[in-house]
Amino acid sequence: MGSLFRKLFSSFIFITLLASVTTALISYWAQVGPYGELIKRIQHHQFQTLEHFLTASGIAAEQLAAGGGEAAVRGYLAEVEGAGIGHIFLVSPHGSSFSGRSLPAGAADLAAASARSGSVQYNVSDSEVMVAMPIFGPELKDYVVLGTMERIYWPETSGREEAGTLRPGLLPLGLPLLVMLLVAGAGCYLLARSLTAPVRKLRQAAQKIAEGDFSARVEMPDSRGDEIADLSRDFNIMVEKTESLIQAQKRLLRDISHELRSPLTRLNLALQMVRQRPDRAESYLDRIAKESDRVDVLIGQLLMLTRMEGGMESVGRQPVNLEKVLRDIVHDADFEAAEQGQSITLQGVRDVYVAGDEELIGRALENVIRNGLHYTHSGTVVEIQLSETGEEACVRIRDYGPGVAEEDLENIFKPFFRVSASRERDSGGTGVGLAIARGAIQMHGGTIRAENCEGGSGLIVEIILPLLQGDEG
Repeated sequence: MGSLFRKLFSSFIFITLLASVTTALISYWAQVGPYGELIKRIQHHQFQTLEHFLTASGIAAEQLAAGGGEAAVRGYLAEVEGAGIGHIFLVSPHGSSFSGRSLPAGAADLAAASARSGSVQYNVSDSEVMVAMPIFGPELKDYVVLGTMERIYWPETSGREEAGTLRPGLLPLGLPLLVMLLVAGAGCYLLARSLTAPVRKLRQAAQKIAEGDFSARVEMPDSRGDEIADLSRDFNIMVEKTESLIQAQKRLLRDISHELRSPLTRLNLALQMVRQRPDRAESYLDRIAKESDRVDVLIGQLLMLTRMEGGMESVGRQPVNLEKVLRDIVHDADFEAAEQGQSITLQGVRDVYVAGDEELIGRALENVIRNGLHYTHSGTVVEIQLSETGEEACVRIRDYGPGVAEEDLENIFKPFFRVSASRERDSGGTGVGLAIARGAIQMHGGTIRAENCEGGSGLIVEIILPLLQGDEG
């Protein structure tokens, strides 16, 4: 899976390399390519022009020295100096100017090198071109004629300070910089757009959800596999779960109101009958007490369910003897079951210990057992099997009732779910008992599931709890 960090890092590296390569290509073109060749030709032409002019000036100075002396040579040098071609100097063997003018920096060294070698010497700086050549003649023997010209950078002038002088323009440096900025800017723009586009989609979806539209989702291409795509998928999952929780909350409020309305309606009806039939007040008061107990049980179960779904602070970690808890439940429930022609049996190992809260575990087991008693047929038995395998304790509770549709085996552990489509009170309990059982078992690190018996002859609920470890006792 791609990483946003790697994508950012590689993108910046690519943009930097692309801009650098582009700049290098332009620089190469400027130095080696057509532009570089043009500059070289211009500079070579400049060297040749200055060299030819110095050759002619040296010959003329030698002839003037032979015919007119030093005064004629100085006059000639002054006249040449004003021609605008450059600066001409006659340098003596001692490194001084023939006319007494100050020599440019590096001129004396270049003249000495030319005199020693007896050949033309060049020196090119950032601002000027300097050429020196020896004079071969009896009058000015060992003298060197030296000339300087301002260096040309670009064939087009950007301004003239003096006649015949070319100034470098901005293009040689500005063009690579401009191209580098354009390439880097385009790359960064595409990268920024790629990163901000999904963020804008997230923001738009969040705004719709804030307005109450939970159908909003963030559409993201399957090919995208970075952290932003993961965030979008997690966002969609969060919205789906939030929508499901809100719908469950609405359904819970609706079910609670329904569950409370039925006994309250019967309470009001019983009160009216007491007023109308005082002679039968005793039976109606019994009915009122019974409905009041149902409301009290329902409210207690709802409070317990709310605590479980909200996350109880902690559960006890005391040793709990499952065999003893089951025997106490069976003893109480068997007395009630006998009145309906039913019975309960408990089989299996003895002294099976788990760690947890005895009251919560007992309530979970009792809810499942009483649910089996409610649905098992008259004259049948509810079988309870206790066993232990490895590091787990297993409680299997089987009834001989009608069973549950396969698609509803998981739903029976949801609050207020009833297998019967009827919402009458007589169709079942409050619909909260099995939900409380699942919550209590899960809080102890266990699992609970239901399955139909073969042939549709009842339902089996299996509860798995981790056994008590040695360091927990």
